[in-house]
Amino acid sequence: MIKLKELLEKISETENLTLTGIHSPDRMINRVEFLTTDTVPDAETLYLAAGRNTLKNRHLQERILELKEPCLILTDREQELPFPLLLAREIRDADQLFSTILKRLRFEEQIQFETNELYHLLYAGKGLEDIVLCAQKLLGRPISVLDAGYTMLAVSPMMRNLPFGVESNDAGDFLSEQEVDSLRRLQIEQQIYQHTHAFFIQTEDHPDTNWIFCAIRIQHVMSGYVAVCLPDKTEATEHELRLTSVISDICAVEMQKHDFFAHQTGLQYETFLTDLIEGRFTSLPMIESRFKVLNRHLGKFFCLAILYSNEPHNSELFNERQMASLRNTYSGSMSVVYHNNIVLLLNQDTPVLLRPDLVRPLAQFALQNHLKVCLSQPFADILKINIFYEQAQHTLELSDLNSPDQLIYFSTEALPFYLFSKCSYDELETGIHHHIFQLQDYDREYHTEFVATLRAFLSHNRNMTQTAEYLHIHRSTLFYRMKKMEELLEVSLSDSHLLFLYELSLQIWDYLSR
Repeated sequence: MIKLKELLEKISETENLTLTGIHSPDRMINRVEFLTTDTVPDAETLYLAAGRNTLKNRHLQERILELKEPCLILTDREQELPFPLLLAREIRDADQLFSTILKRLRFEEQIQFETNELYHLLYAGKGLEDIVLCAQKLLGRPISVLDAGYTMLAVSPMMRNLPFGVESNDAGDFLSEQEVDSLRRLQIEQQIYQHTHAFFIQTEDHPDTNWIFCAIRIQHVMSGYVAVCLPDKTEATEHELRLTSVISDICAVEMQKHDFFAHQTGLQYETFLTDLIEGRFTSLPMIESRFKVLNRHLGKFFCLAILYSNEPHNSELFNERQMASLRNTYSGSMSVVYHNNIVLLLNQDTPVLLRPDLVRPLAQFALQNHLKVCLSQPFADILKINIFYEQAQHTLELSDLNSPDQLIYFSTEALPFYLFSKCSYDELETGIHHHIFQLQDYDREYHTEFVATLRAFLSHNRNMTQTAEYLHIHRSTLFYRMKKMEELLEVSLSDSHLLFLYELSLQIWDYLSR
């Protein structure tokens, strides 16, 4: 089935046909027949009445007029009739014209059949791999689907057999660095971004192959592309170009179905950064290679910032302009919207020091955009980025519960609570030093304040003067309490290791008492 306008345009490419009085250009045509006096007309058939007087038949005219919408009749004889005609200035060979139209209709039928087969995989298939396998079967060509960062999301068996292009490791399949360089140097990448449909190109880097490329667009953002390889000197057929465009559209639907690129701005590195955060890379040379391919510099020191908001992900919070502002503030950084949060990777050659001059712009950005921020501990091993992401994310959740009015949190400050959250209640309770329970029992029985005094001493940097002032007691009274605790516990409160255990125990106690 094809629109009348498209059908006539295709016919005119091969037939010397000049038409006048074309009407209803969007009418769908399903069949072609010669018009005879016995014809039972219908609205989806194009009838040829070339060089014949068939239209003068009164009974045929009556049958045509009975239709709700007049059928389409192509003729080269102008005549007065009670219904419109498609008038050709000349039809030299009616049989040849019929054959041309029939061939075009069968071609459209094949395209529609194959399109339906591919779309069927959206609910019956197993993702992009099944779509690519089906596409290879229909085209008989090597085919691959890549994201904007040159990660190969799906690769057909024939494509894997090519002696170039695919670079594989534990993290997945990628377009090789040499091929990325070729796409850029030959400006093929630019053409992929510019074209709205599949296009054919011959590449000087691979004179033994030609290629079809088609961008995959999600919400008008170029999120990847389809690549089809053709043999040497073979030009792309209309069938291959049309079907490649269909494959691109179907891949876009499949990606959205699985939330691929749901929050992305089209930046090349975003999928790579997501894979990095999820711990899919286990090779440092591979990470260095992907940074280079994506025109990024891999530094030596890193830190993650997670910016959280209660607003939905499609709000102004996540638009490209704000993300760009954040990246410009932190040179060399990369950002991605991941699980409805902005994740910023600070990436530099010098150690990341969480000083006010580094943190202030981030805090200001968060304040302006109604966000909360959590900074991971700085780290130097990029392979452990997923561990520090998980720590920062968990810290953000814990800190937001404990201090909901705070704007910025640091994983280093919340490290004890993060570690406590990994243990069960019983496991943590056994970590409280028995002296704390002993002091608690003594306070309960003799109405003393030893636990409160010890807590104040530890929280005021073990300074007797500051502790006495905080408790509103005389220094001699504080010394007396400390001496009584030492006698009761038979320890020395000048033992720094013991004081550390007491301080840790009180933090566990507070955590369990929330």
